[in-house]
Amino acid sequence: MKMKSLIILISLLAVSLFANNALAETLKPGDVIRDCPLCPEMVVIPAGSFQMGSTKGKKRELPLTKITIKKPLAVSRYEITFKEWDACHADGGCTKRPFDRDWGRGQRPVMNVLHTDIAEYMAWLSKKSGHTYRLPSEAEWEYAARAGSATEFSWGDQMLSGAANCRGCGTEWSGIKSAPVGQFKPNAWGLYDMHGNVLEHVTDCWTKSHKKLPPDGSPLVTKKCMSKVVKGGAWYYLSRVSRSASRARNDTRVYSYFIGFRAFREIK
Repeated sequence: MKMKSLIILISLLAVSLFANNALAETLKPGDVIRDCPLCPEMVVIPAGSFQMGSTKGKKRELPLTKITIKKPLAVSRYEITFKEWDACHADGGCTKRPFDRDWGRGQRPVMNVLHTDIAEYMAWLSKKSGHTYRLPSEAEWEYAARAGSATEFSWGDQMLSGAANCRGCGTEWSGIKSAPVGQFKPNAWGLYDMHGNVLEHVTDCWTKSHKKLPPDGSPLVTKKCMSKVVKGGAWYYLSRVSRSASRARNDTRVYSYFIGFRAFREIK
């Protein structure tokens, strides 16, 4: 009897594994998925190549480097919100309950978190979903932000008034505080707030240029990594910091009310 029960259990696990793999294999660019009730909504982006960096920004955005992302990825449609983070905290997956500066929680992007805090959130998502959730590399982040564009912003070379939450950008939040996610038009791949709102953590250690950047889109990690890259601009900064290629540094020990993050998920 015990042997029969064991065989049934193994069969059920095999069916479950097959179903999960089948689902992953049927995903295509543009699909919107949610792996669990508490998981963020994700958009599948395609594999492909792009020129990373810009000749119109700072020296640290050079040299222009061809990057090839070999596999599709799933990217959270929005910056991870307080609502999503608080679900992790309530479930015991995230130790920290970040301060919201009394701006409100809910659909505002979570902020005041360190890489160590984010690692807890990603581990919790991975356990809940059975998939690998993580921060992106700098190259993966810029690839997702560009969404096939080669211009300074995903829509062109100039910031448009009211197009993003950044200082002087003509919104009710500009230079004041973060906005609830999804207040502006998404890019061509359906991702919101890639420009402005809050800067976003990525995996890469800070370097002064793209000279040693891996061409396969993997993160650049150095032995001494006291600072990491943040991307995408914020409500606090002028629009030039919100360009796709713009990159800034942040001490790994420092959290901020204008830095949050976005989840990426690997596709099997």
